[in-house]
Amino acid sequence: MKRGETVLVHSAGGGVGIAATQIARHIGARVIGTASASKHAELRALGVDHLIDYRREDFEMRAREITNGRGVELILDAIGGDSLRKGYRLLAPTGRLGMFGISSAVAQKERRLLDMLAMLARTPWLQFNPMSLMSANKGVFGVNLGHLWGEIDRIRGWGEQLLDLWAQGAIKPKIARSFTFDEAADAHHFIQDRKNIGKVLLVP
Repeated sequence: MKRGETVLVHSAGGGVGIAATQIARHIGARVIGTASASKHAELRALGVDHLIDYRREDFEMRAREITNGRGVELILDAIGGDSLRKGYRLLAPTGRLGMFGISSAVAQKERRLLDMLAMLARTPWLQFNPMSLMSANKGVFGVNLGHLWGEIDRIRGWGEQLLDLWAQGAIKPKIARSFTFDEAADAHHFIQDRKNIGKVLLVP
């Protein structure tokens, strides 16, 4: 990202969302975040410029209002499904849509085939073809660190950059709550109930 650009961060109250917000603010970018209304005050204090209550507002429509119709340069999406369709439409010229999760595939606490099929049905498969991307001047990319174990030097470099930002005070990880290993199931429920603002830790 560059100074003056706008990023839309989905699930802004999670650990990744907070880190993304802090990095974007360090660069000088503007942050639009989606989160439930109960988290807005704390997220605003953490640096999110504009907040959208995804339960009551259409994030695509609201983000267009915030950007005066231009759209955003970067979207960080861990939701998938219809969120990708709307996000792709929301991108400004040369904007990028980054996918790193599909939480919409598990709408309930238990895995259900119907949720997975609904997510797949809402995914804009045809929009992400080369001709469409070129015509729209947009980019789509995915991130899965689990498939980057062969890129140790690159990951180490990213880690060093993050540690430098932490040393500068630019990023400050926020811990929502810690659980013991014996409480791992409770930790999962805590996250699935969307109670956390920040990371949830398991400690010995």
